[in-house]
Amino acid sequence: MDYDPDLNNSLEVLDFLVDYGLLEQNSPAYGIAQLYLYKGESSLSKKQKAIFTTYVAPFLFKKCDRCDQGIEFLALANAYSEGVMLCSYHMHKHHKDE
Repeated sequence: MDYDPDLNNSLEVLDFLVDYGLLEQNSPAYGIAQLYLYKGESSLSKKQKAIFTTYVAPFLFKKCDRCDQGIEFLALANAYSEGVMLCSYHMHKHHKDE
């Protein structure tokens, strides 16, 4: 398999969700999240989609509180750890008190 930095970053976000207590490692939801990241939503069965939608998507797909755009995976861990759901642009502005 070719190295995919975006996939690697996405998997790191899953690990952060585990560390943060939002997702349990080695749980069905964690495995389904990995499958989603590797192969996409179309690879999930109906039951897997339901589990993903209930237990993973609410933590993985967050919107910026300022612009309502999706928060990038790379910015998600920072948003959780700082307690403010902001995209990378608005997180930068937040740090500058703008």
